[in-house]
Amino acid sequence: MAALATCKFPFVDRWKAAADGNVILGFIDSVLSGYGQIAFNDNPLSGLLFMIGCFVGSVQNGVSSVICALTATATAYLLRVPAASLRPGLYTFNAALAGMGIALFIFPGQAVTGGLVLFSVIGGVLCVFLTAAFSGLLSKWEVPPLALPYSTVLFILVPASLLLPIIEPTTSVVPHLGEMAVAASQDWTFTGFLTAFMNNFSEVLWQSAPLSGAFFLAGVLVASRVDFVMAIVGSALASGFAIALGLPQESNLIGIYGYNAVLLLLVLFGRGYAMSVRNFLFSVALALISVLFTVWLSALFAPLGAPVAAFPYALLSIFALLSRNGLAGLRWINPLKWGVPETIAKELKREDAQKRQV
Repeated sequence: MAALATCKFPFVDRWKAAADGNVILGFIDSVLSGYGQIAFNDNPLSGLLFMIGCFVGSVQNGVSSVICALTATATAYLLRVPAASLRPGLYTFNAALAGMGIALFIFPGQAVTGGLVLFSVIGGVLCVFLTAAFSGLLSKWEVPPLALPYSTVLFILVPASLLLPIIEPTTSVVPHLGEMAVAASQDWTFTGFLTAFMNNFSEVLWQSAPLSGAFFLAGVLVASRVDFVMAIVGSALASGFAIALGLPQESNLIGIYGYNAVLLLLVLFGRGYAMSVRNFLFSVALALISVLFTVWLSALFAPLGAPVAAFPYALLSIFALLSRNGLAGLRWINPLKWGVPETIAKELKREDAQKRQV
């Protein structure tokens, strides 16, 4: 079982219908929908904007991401992964993110090389198997794997690359523990906060470029106004909380402490649980905790030379969804019914109306 996160818009419906009847369009749709799933929707226009945002920040990261995404999608097609999971991009989005991370952490600053292509292909294949494995494991509890597959791929490949000189990787850009403990000047200006705020979005795409963050926000807005608002709330609160904690300014400026908070709010508010004041407060609290989770995992992973990736939001979201039986004040939504929050809210309202009639 995997989350189906279907976006309901006239344009999307028409495109999906056309893609259903054409193999090539279907493959393209799976790839674009996979990029859209970075923000938990299968809107191909959102996916295209996310892809552009990746290239805007780094052509190298964009190329690696596309290679990884194409490899994963082709592998899933060859292995006959169920269309219900394949077509919405659920076997593509982890690979798209893995490709970005491979370029950033293993080949930072390099041009596109044979080693980069090889690692991107390996990452794409691994993402398919890990997506299937985590989905099979977590389906017992009706919880999606979210970003666990790609985070695990980076956890494996980045440290491994340091002992594979024949692939000519550069030194990993994952910070060492000593470097993390050194805090830069904490004099914040509005411009600095705005930079951190925008880079929280760009870091979702493994960039440190506000323009990439703008493309990410545009892609979110195309699919959902609720998600757009939640992304803004998550970014602002996470950056502010990191400042209050006195965390290194340099890391805060490039979005290290905020991107997991953004993603967590997109998962939980209106998607994992129905929209409500209680859910908003619950989601915001976990978004703030994700900052501490990021610091904790950074301390654990730094000696291994492994990136934190999206483990903080993925683990916290999965724990939150597994806790549903003990959270009577929140209305859990089965991942098979996930979509954009507006669509989910309409469906829940329709279900409630039917129950009242009965």
